[in-house]
Amino acid sequence: MTTKSAWPDTLLMEELIHHDSANATTTTTSAKNSWDLKKDNSVTFSIASFNILAEAYLTPRSHKNLPPSCANIVFDKKLRRKLLCDTLEKLTEVFDILCLQELDDALQDVVFERLENLGYSFVYAPRGGVPIKSSNVNADIAGDQTFMGGGNEKGQDDVRSDGCATFFCKKRWSCVKYNIVNFDDLAEENRPLLEEEEEEDSTQSSYKEHNANNFSKKKKKKSRHSPISGIIASYRRRNTALVVELQHNMSSRANHIVVANAHLYWHPGYEYVKLSQAHYLVHKVKEFVNESVTKDSQSGDDDESRRPIVLICGDMNSKPNSVVYNYFTKGMVDARLVAPWNFSYDEIQEQEELALQMEQLTMNHNTSQGTIDGCNEDLDQDPVVGVVDCGSDNGGFDNDKEDGSTCAMNKDEALSSLVNQSSTCCSQVNDPLLDDRSIVAIQPTTRYLLDVTLNKFSRWLRILGQDAVLETTEEEKLRTGEGKMLLFERCRKEKRNLITTSKTLLVRKDCPPGTYLVNPSTTTSLEDALVHLLLLHGVTLYPDDFLTRCVVCNGAIVEVFDRAEQKAIFVEYGSPDLTEELDHVYKCSSCGQGYWWSSSPNSSASRVKDACTHLLKLCLRGGVQVEGQPEFFSHVNYEEERNRGRIERMKNLSRTKYHPGAIEEVLGWLKTENLRNPFDLKSSYATEKDGVGDGELLPFTNVTSDFVGALDYIFFEKEKLRQVGRFTVPKSFAKLNSESEHNGHLLPSKYWPSDHLCIGAKFSFAYSFDKNDSSQITSTFVPSGLPAHLSPQLGCNCGCVPKVLSLFQMAELRKQAKLKKASEKRS
Repeated sequence: MTTKSAWPDTLLMEELIHHDSANATTTTTSAKNSWDLKKDNSVTFSIASFNILAEAYLTPRSHKNLPPSCANIVFDKKLRRKLLCDTLEKLTEVFDILCLQELDDALQDVVFERLENLGYSFVYAPRGGVPIKSSNVNADIAGDQTFMGGGNEKGQDDVRSDGCATFFCKKRWSCVKYNIVNFDDLAEENRPLLEEEEEEDSTQSSYKEHNANNFSKKKKKKSRHSPISGIIASYRRRNTALVVELQHNMSSRANHIVVANAHLYWHPGYEYVKLSQAHYLVHKVKEFVNESVTKDSQSGDDDESRRPIVLICGDMNSKPNSVVYNYFTKGMVDARLVAPWNFSYDEIQEQEELALQMEQLTMNHNTSQGTIDGCNEDLDQDPVVGVVDCGSDNGGFDNDKEDGSTCAMNKDEALSSLVNQSSTCCSQVNDPLLDDRSIVAIQPTTRYLLDVTLNKFSRWLRILGQDAVLETTEEEKLRTGEGKMLLFERCRKEKRNLITTSKTLLVRKDCPPGTYLVNPSTTTSLEDALVHLLLLHGVTLYPDDFLTRCVVCNGAIVEVFDRAEQKAIFVEYGSPDLTEELDHVYKCSSCGQGYWWSSSPNSSASRVKDACTHLLKLCLRGGVQVEGQPEFFSHVNYEEERNRGRIERMKNLSRTKYHPGAIEEVLGWLKTENLRNPFDLKSSYATEKDGVGDGELLPFTNVTSDFVGALDYIFFEKEKLRQVGRFTVPKSFAKLNSESEHNGHLLPSKYWPSDHLCIGAKFSFAYSFDKNDSSQITSTFVPSGLPAHLSPQLGCNCGCVPKVLSLFQMAELRKQAKLKKASEKRS
């Protein structure tokens, strides 16, 4: 049997040769020659993203079940550091830009020294700390920033010291400027708001104005706790991103790229945190890019083609087709689906799906060993998970198998496992894209669980038709006496939002992230909390649904038609004389509580109607969305109440000089049906069908005994860059376990220093040519709209004339662009 090399020694950059827009064929080039490819006359560049696994996160407890031969190396700090540095050195033979995540204090010195000796400069952004850069990097940080460091919350101790570092070959690239994105800023009250183009809806405006009203009432006594303290705390995770603008040194057009290197929060139960981080990141990148565009326009250069091209890469901790992945690749998602008051993480379902996926990968590994002498060389070429049948286009990878008999999975199985691979969030999102306006968005339903002290508050919610249950007395005794948080588990099982008066519940580790804190001291504060809660959660009230829930138990109220049953209800509730007077009698389908209407001003029915009318007016004045006005509420003037509330809120705004805080902006994103990404991005490992991305080629980039999945990505502007290469990455357990060792597929291993794989791609600029050899120009740009005398065919058949625009043609295009821009401004 032939001796096989360790799989990291077989990694290479696979060249993608595009013959036309619809089809692509591929040829491979060994890693040994990849450096020669970087040094040829074409203006291309290669970039890698690699979570190198911080030394502080690598323990026998966190990475269990590793084979002894691997554990002896992985848990030996000296041996593992050497393996990491040797791996990075091999990657420099392929890539001129390396984006690393989880570089910590223990690894800094050895990594910096090795890569600097290899001719690489760097900028490093540690979690919440001061950035570090190579001595030869003269660029300054963009904008004004303060680096606090320390814990993620006052009173909490977080000693994690890892961060993101971007290395670049200094012969090919120079750093123009850089910036640090601290995602904890999402929860900071004084953070400048993003300048977004979307118009603010009336509900979000009312929410901010309502906060101004609360601010005016509480400004004399500032409390550490707010109703959304739990949500605010969930955003303080000390995640960081690094944004660097690089200038190509070998191009006469001075090509610039902006590379964002990010590490998002990991927990699958906090999709809203990851989505908010992604949205914040792309808008900070947009601001960063606009600074460069503004600088160019001030110098008299308004050529859009000179705008820096954007790439966003890193460990996004999000699976393919998740809401975060779709946000990056599809440009728009319904953020409401992952808001903490709508989304409930089902850990059991997540573990079941993960177990099924790992079982499939393990079975495929065992099958391949049973049918082939050793490991099939070509087995790794066919994606295992997350691939949709794309017809003849296999996404740029060779596939020598005609009948698929030796594939790890057939296409039907791959389609099935794509569903299994999607996170719990993905199954709810159901492709919220986007440009197809025939899709009707469905408003998520919000449900509540209140602690036992909020009986009155729960009754108000039920009167308004909201699904609100109350903690039982037994559950309260177990919570306060024995510390058993049954209401937490109940929230998860029943997918409810917790509302509580207990500040201590908020600091518990397992407290649901969307928990809302209420101050029950006065009726006024409860009324303010009711309006604030409905505005925060984007709830729309429908008066037709009012008084349809039992105020006692939250059950459904149904009408009783049987006279005997009606009489029994009257007798039970002390009004037997009403039996012959009323036609409409109701009861709760759950607890049997009786209800009926009476015109008597002293009756309980009249008191309920008055309470319901008061709550309706309260919500109208607060700016809560109300749709429909049944005859029952014909005496309420909707517009008069709304105007009354609007005037009161404006008075408070002028009196307090209140400015909406940053967290309010973030919560506004989570109530957005169409949350937009300003960049048109594509994943470098995306599969395509009819020119549209529909999945990922990689079944995994992270492999441990507890998790297997694709989490790492390189997103690029598909209209401004041309992908010409893709780094080969193992796509089967068989490839990872070339020695057929028990659990030999687990990472890190004796051959690979991290639990994440390295991904990478090679790109060429739309305008690309060498400053010393104009014959190498291969511009893909074809001008349109030029006058006939300025529209000759670019170049010539023999190739002696470069395929570039003349000075006259470029001048005409600039003129047309200015006219178009002026026309758009006038319109």
